[in-house]
Amino acid sequence: MIKNIFLIFFKTLKKTLTFTGRSSQREYVIFTFFEFLIFTPYFLWFKYYADEPTILNIFILIVFYIKIFIYIFSTSSLTIRRLHDCGLKGWWYILNFIFSPCIFLILCLIKGDKEKNKYGIPPEE
Repeated sequence: MIKNIFLIFFKTLKKTLTFTGRSSQREYVIFTFFEFLIFTPYFLWFKYYADEPTILNIFILIVFYIKIFIYIFSTSSLTIRRLHDCGLKGWWYILNFIFSPCIFLILCLIKGDKEKNKYGIPPEE
């Protein structure tokens, strides 16, 4: 089971620049959870240890910005594919910038279409 969770995470990460197709609820939740686990130590580091501009802090900051850059694209593509699974156009992603991301998270957790829709076949669970 844990192996499957890691496989889903890396499979999603490989599709960072893929904005077509569909993604399941499970894929969305697992990816979001892993991103939370990945970014939490950075925030804790910056809160407690990043007061001085040391080599280590600069290195950690550079790695953090690289991960943020990757995260922006991977989350955007995953969310658009998730919207496709619900039968919505990817342009609905713009609502994320207008309304609270919490409301958008609820939208992405609704059940997707069980049958084939105009965005493709249902994702495998």
